[in-house]
Amino acid sequence: MGGFTIPELGFVVTLILILSLVTVTAYRGVQARSRDSVRKSDIGQLVKATQQYKIAVGDYGEAGCGWSTAASIGSGWLHQDYDTTGPRLAVIDCLVTGNYLDKALKDPSGLNNCNGLTCHAYMKLSCPSTGANPGVWFGAHLETLPQTTTDTDGTCLPTWDTGYGINYLVKVD
Repeated sequence: MGGFTIPELGFVVTLILILSLVTVTAYRGVQARSRDSVRKSDIGQLVKATQQYKIAVGDYGEAGCGWSTAASIGSGWLHQDYDTTGPRLAVIDCLVTGNYLDKALKDPSGLNNCNGLTCHAYMKLSCPSTGANPGVWFGAHLETLPQTTTDTDGTCLPTWDTGYGINYLVKVD
């Protein structure tokens, strides 16, 4: 009889399991890098759209978009309508309705807002020119970039790295 012995079958099954595990792990890494690539591209588009908005309107979307608090006017989740009744719009709506973007960009996770270190949604940080760290940034959480507690230092909202997981920022110039 020419069959396999139990140790031989065990070896083959173990080998198949190991190869499957390696393949699944590699595939997950490819997916994460792909999502991060989309995030970087989206942030680049948001920066360009905001620069165009600045040229046309005269500000970086602070006057009628996002939060309305003096410390960070125009900041927040891109899709969040903070006053819910107007006249302020969600940051993304300011850019889309003004035709600075063709469509509303959304993180590949599909989330509009979230909390914690693994949060995947886009944010805008607008630091007033009268503050210590003026400027406008767009942020995201990249899966393949290590998370630190200093990722948003140098902005007017330095706790957004530990509160929302922002570890990738691009400044609008």
